Amino acid sequence: MQLQTELEIWKTKWQRIKSDGHDVCQDALSSIENCNNIIYPTVHKLLSIIACLPISVASAERSFSTLRRLKTWLRSKMGQERLTGLALLNIHHTITISIDDVINRFANKKNRNIDFVL
Repeated sequence: MQLQTELEIWKTKWQRIKSDGHDVCQDALSSIENCNNIIYPTVHKLLSIIACLPISVASAERSFSTLRRLKTWLRSKMGQERLTGLALLNIHHTITISIDDVINRFANKKNRNIDFVL
């Protein structure tokens, strides 16, 4: 019930500001700056969550675009495991990978007819 009451008071506040001829906030960040945390604690929390949502949505969209680019560019007989690996490499390109660790993992992965040495 507290949320509904806070939202009604919040709405009335902004209607009064608009009727006085002042500009109203157009985004969540400017609304947070104008939200008194003591008077509107729940609204303040909701605005903080809303302000974070576009970042996480953009990250997910970026991952899907990368996957779409990989699938169209490498549409050949690629298996799901290889596609997943390439997508992860492309999405997380800022993570550094030790080449020596990769070579050692590959060499120890399974028994081969010839030893893998450098």
